[in-house]
Amino acid sequence: MTKLRLLALLAVVALVLFPAIAFAQGGLEPPCAFHGTVQVNGANVADGTVITATIGNDTYTTTTSNSTYRITIAQPEGKSYAGLSVAFNIGSAAVTQTGTWTIGGDVALNLTKGTAPSGGTGGGGISTVVVNPLPAGSTPTVSYDATTGTLTLGIPAGATGATGAAGQPGVAGPAGKNASNVLGIIGIVLAVIAIAIAVIVMMRKPQAAPSPPPKT
Repeated sequence: MTKLRLLALLAVVALVLFPAIAFAQGGLEPPCAFHGTVQVNGANVADGTVITATIGNDTYTTTTSNSTYRITIAQPEGKSYAGLSVAFNIGSAAVTQTGTWTIGGDVALNLTKGTAPSGGTGGGGISTVVVNPLPAGSTPTVSYDATTGTLTLGIPAGATGATGAAGQPGVAGPAGKNASNVLGIIGIVLAVIAIAIAVIVMMRKPQAAPSPPPKT
């Protein structure tokens, strides 16, 4: 009976001390959350834009929905985030807004990058328009990078047009030489060569026949 009471007492002590030890190590400390709107150059960002929060050497990410974000930062075991500053990025671009991590905090922090274009009231945020030609028959595409303000339009090529009318004929070139004249010239050249060879042969002197060897 004494052993059972001792085991029961040890179990109660363990149940009491375990949460206290875990709490002291930070494992049970409630996290801190940050939330708010996200805009670039005065315009809402596209859904799925990556938001990065950096505290110490640790990073946490989330994505936007309806140009809003919410990110929860839980303190790792063995670390203390209390009072540390949290920096934020919209995509790859850093923003000037920062927050402070507090135990159980729920901090409203709107993130903005750039400035809204002057004039007009109809949104904006487009700084560059890029046109990408697509093959004929393709479906047009539209994409927007909220970080850089680049609007990309994919425009299919138009159908091939009808063949145009034939152009005016060019100026006629000079007439070529008559083939009969060329053959005549060649014949004269050959005749001259033949006469020259005949003259050379006729001008050669006949050589005397060699004398017979003496009789023995």
